[in-house]
Amino acid sequence: MMMFLAGTLVLFSSCDKDKEPEVIDVERHYDMVYMLGAAADGHWDSADPLPMTATSDKDVFVHELDLVRSAENKLLKFSVDVNTWDKAHFLVPALESMVEGQSYAFLKEGVNQLAETSEEKDGVGNLRDHFFGMAEGTSGRYKLELNPIKLTLTATKLSSLDDPEIIEWVEGNLYLVGDAAPSGWEIANPTPMVRNENVHTYEGALNAGEFKIATIFDWGGDFYRPAVDKTEISSSGIADGTVVCWKEDAEAGHADHKWKVTEAGKYRLILDTETLTLKVEWLVE
Repeated sequence: MMMFLAGTLVLFSSCDKDKEPEVIDVERHYDMVYMLGAAADGHWDSADPLPMTATSDKDVFVHELDLVRSAENKLLKFSVDVNTWDKAHFLVPALESMVEGQSYAFLKEGVNQLAETSEEKDGVGNLRDHFFGMAEGTSGRYKLELNPIKLTLTATKLSSLDDPEIIEWVEGNLYLVGDAAPSGWEIANPTPMVRNENVHTYEGALNAGEFKIATIFDWGGDFYRPAVDKTEISSSGIADGTVVCWKEDAEAGHADHKWKVTEAGKYRLILDTETLTLKVEWLVE
C-alpha cells in the first residue's frame, strides 16, 4: 500500500516560546484501488484483486462494468492494497447503508459513502466482509468513480440490463444443490423443492452427479443428506432412503455426505423431514 499519512504536523520551537506553532498539512494518496467480488471478473482474493484505473486526479480511480443483481448480491467491495485478507485494508459500504440482515448495501446512482475496515483497524474477528449489491430493477452497466480519501463511490448508470430470475430464500423451505441439480453448486440460487408441511417434493431433471439438500443459502448451514455417503439414485430408485440433517463438522463426525445420481433423467424426490426418509421415483429418461 503506497501512501502518505494524512493529518497535520504541529511544530513547536523550544527556543521561542512566544512564537506561533507552525502547522504543516500532510497529504495522503494511494497509488491504486482494487475491486473484489462477483462483479470483479472472478477476483475474490485480496491477494489477487482487480485494479481500477488511475485518473489525472490522483485521488480518483474509475472502472466501467456490468452490475447484475443476484441472490447473494456480493458484487463489489474495494481494497487499497494487495495482501492477504487479514492484512489488507478494505473499503466497504458505510454501516448505515447496509440492508438489514444482509451482508450488502444497495448501490445507488450518485454518491455512495464508504467506510474503512481491516483487522488492523477494527481488531481480530471484527473485519466487515460487506459488499455492494443491486436492488431489483437497477441492473446495468455503470461507471464507478472512487475517491479513497473522501471515502466516496460515485455510480453513473450507462445502460440498463435485465435482472435474472432469482430464487428467494423462504424460511422452512428446502433446496437442492450439487452438480446433479439443475442449478449446480450455486448456493445463492439453488433449485427449490415444493413444501407441504413436513413433506418436500422436487419433480424434474437430475444430472448424473451429486447433490445434497440445503436449509439456507449458506455453506455453513445444515443440510439434509444420506446417512451413507454417495447413496446411489437411479432408475431403480434409491439404495437406502435414510436421511440425516447436519452441518459439516469433522470433530462431531459429521462428514459432507451427498447422494449420487448414476443415471440422468426426470425424477420425483419426496423428502419427509419428520421421518427423515427420502423416496425416489423414476419418471422418464
